[in-house]
Order: sequence, then structure tokens, then C-alpha cells
Amino acid sequence: MFQPRLAAPAGTAVMFEGPLAGFGRTRVIDGERPVLPLTELLRDEVLARLLLQVYGAELVRDQLPVLASQWMKYYAMQLIPPVVVASLVHGVSWSLALDRLAFAVDERGVLDGVRFDGAACALAPADEPFAPLLENLRQVIERLSAYANVPAAVLWCTAGDYLETCLRELAAVSDVCLAPGHALLKEKLTPSGLRNPLFNAIRYTARRDGQSLRQRRFCCLSHRVAWVGRCEHCPLQV
Repeated sequence: MFQPRLAAPAGTAVMFEGPLAGFGRTRVIDGERPVLPLTELLRDEVLARLLLQVYGAELVRDQLPVLASQWMKYYAMQLIPPVVVASLVHGVSWSLALDRLAFAVDERGVLDGVRFDGAACALAPADEPFAPLLENLRQVIERLSAYANVPAAVLWCTAGDYLETCLRELAAVSDVCLAPGHALLKEKLTPSGLRNPLFNAIRYTARRDGQSLRQRRFCCLSHRVAWVGRCEHCPLQV
């Protein structure tokens, strides 16, 4: 059973102070800079405009699945770190409904910050701390998969990649219990008994030199575009 650290929601200054500051850097405070609602960002015409701005017409035409996979990387890196710290360290969660989130977009057209609508609310001891995140990811991944014809498993693996990275970084600066996060990466079923799409998203295998090789379960497709290249943990590398 999940046991939150705090009995009441913590303010932003408390949640991301000291060694936890890096996990909150993607948060956009109200009025700090312009944001676009997530529901707007996921519309066909808006996705097309942003991908065209970043990658150009030729890649949008020929490599749309790769570009949607890259878009998912930016989405995960903005959303997951603050959600992980809020849930595991402070026992709170913002609403992660699509219509309660907005994102900053930089001059290139890349996602560059997340704004949560409203205050984070305390999780009950019986709550699944990552249930809101899983539901958010499910909806976003279904939308991107349908838009770009990219396998959902590729996008779920990206989410798992950033979750696993975040858990490792949190372990280095905190003694908080990370079991609920690791369970999402190691268990075939979620705590509610549903199939876990994050299962084995990241794997470690022993190398001949005694070091561990970290690899994604599914390739992110980036190798299909020469100037993007393979990601650091590509499962296709030998």
C-alpha cells in the first residue's frame, strides 16, 4: 500500500527545493510565459504545424512516425519529473486530465514546460499514486499513434524510459520509497489488475566487461533519420 510522506499538499517552494529543484524545472507557473492547452496541441493541424516548424516538409511527409516519437520524448520529459516527485515524495497529485494541462512551446516549436491547472491534492493511502499519469499517457499515446501511425508500444517505451531515468535520479538525492514507480516497470499488471503497458520498458543486460547495458525494450525509430541518429539506449545496437 502506498504511504504518502505528507498529510497535506505541499506548496511549490517546498516540493521542489534543494536537491529536488531539478525535478520541478519544467513547471510553468501561471502567467510566467505563454502556454497552449494540451487539447489544442493534440489537434491534427497544430501537431502538423509544430512538426513542420521543427523538422521541415520532407520529414513530415516521409517520416511522420519518427517525428511523433520524438514529440513524445519532449512530452514525457516535461511531464514526468514533477509528477514523480509530487506523487512519491509528497503524496500529492495534480489533475492530469487533458483539459487541465497546458504546455509552453519554444521558438523552434518544441514543448518546453508544463503548467498544471490548480493545486495538487493529497493522495489517500489506498490510491495508486501513478494512476492519473497512466491515464494521461494512455490518452496522449492513443492520439499520437492514430495521428502518425506509430506503434503505441514505441511511445509507451519512451514514457517508461523517462520514468526509469527519473526514478534513478530521485534515488540519488532522496531516500523516499520508489517501489510504486519500479513496480510500473517490472510488473505485468497494474495494481488495479489491468495490463501494464510500461512493463519492461527498460532492461539491463550484463556486458563482457562486467558493466550493465541499459536498453529500451522498443526502438524509438530515431535511427531512421540520419541527423537525429540513434538514441543512447537503442535496442538495435550491437
